Amino acid sequence: MKKIFIFNLIFISLTSFCFAGEGQQTKVIKMQVGDNFSITLKANSTTGYQWQFAIPLGQNMLQLINSEYIAYKTRRVGAEGKQVWTFKALKAGETNISFKYVRQWEENAPPQKEASFDIVIKQKLR
Repeated sequence: MKKIFIFNLIFISLTSFCFAGEGQQTKVIKMQVGDNFSITLKANSTTGYQWQFAIPLGQNMLQLINSEYIAYKTRRVGAEGKQVWTFKALKAGETNISFKYVRQWEENAPPQKEASFDIVIKQKLR
């Protein structure tokens, strides 16, 4: 009986960790001034949801170069794709990029998903 209890306790702990939700953990991206980098998030434009900046982008440190939705090549109706943003690091320092997955017309609804990235930009070595 004690073994079953311990097994269940471990199982519940592991499944809680594994299914904590996409984007609830902040990821760290490191680069040097002048480098370009991309952030890719799974998306499905057929649902009406789209990724948006949760807070305005710090324009003095990063420049948004491109943003595009790429649909996966499949014959399934409603198949997901990915949203890709490409940025350029402008100056050394630290900032954050946060996204929320929302429907624009649902103004008061909480985001379906969230994703956060801490950006660390170092001076380019000479």
